[in-house]
Amino acid sequence: MNLPKIKFTDIPLSKEIDWVHGFLFKDEWGWGKYIIKKHPEIKKVFSFKTENEQVKFLKEYIVEFRKNNQEAIEKGKDKYQKEWRKIEKEYFEILSEIIEIDWPKNRKIIKAMASINPICPRFLNDWSFSIFYNYKNINYAMEVIMHEICHFLYFEKWKQLYPKMDYKKFESPHIEWHLSELAAPIILNDSRIQKLLRQRAVFYREHEKIKINNKSAPKYFSDLYKKTIEKENGFEVFLKESYQAMQDREKLFRI
Repeated sequence: MNLPKIKFTDIPLSKEIDWVHGFLFKDEWGWGKYIIKKHPEIKKVFSFKTENEQVKFLKEYIVEFRKNNQEAIEKGKDKYQKEWRKIEKEYFEILSEIIEIDWPKNRKIIKAMASINPICPRFLNDWSFSIFYNYKNINYAMEVIMHEICHFLYFEKWKQLYPKMDYKKFESPHIEWHLSELAAPIILNDSRIQKLLRQRAVFYREHEKIKINNKSAPKYFSDLYKKTIEKENGFEVFLKESYQAMQDREKLFRI
């Protein structure tokens, strides 16, 4: 089987600025608070009225922070890479087995981009994602890497099942995106992956608040996954049944 490799690199400055600004000013879930927690001085950006002024401030802050913390950023990348190499091949193989699809031959590299942003977006167009440079818990860093990688193969399976779907639906706020964010930790909590991860994968707090049949959304879809796997119906059946359940309750996910 063709397996990709993770390349640990730095996130481009333009992408870092764009996403930090987006989470601070355009995110409806209020995730900007996580950036402020790690970088209290960034709060000054809210004193600027125009986007150009805000971007200028963020650029200056990020450039200066990177300069002053370059050694720590490099150390973080090295630490993540060393730990990841221990499980990379086995994780890729198990993930392929679970999702029931081979890794595409034209995707040889997945970029893990060290970032000062504690929120870790993924980019389906070039199979890259950002990862915070300074996680104290190495197991959590591995969870982030596994979670983001899971999305890439998950959506390959999705495109196989729903080839005519508009790829814009793979992004927030569409239910297809919500399902992908529920499915990733469900997959990581599969016993086959848990032997590599060594901690339970977490769900978004926003999803924990949604109730379906008196269960939280993560519990509801986790139970559906377990039932499907136990009956040996496979991931494809789980995905189709989950998608139908999401469509039936679309209003619940307008958050």
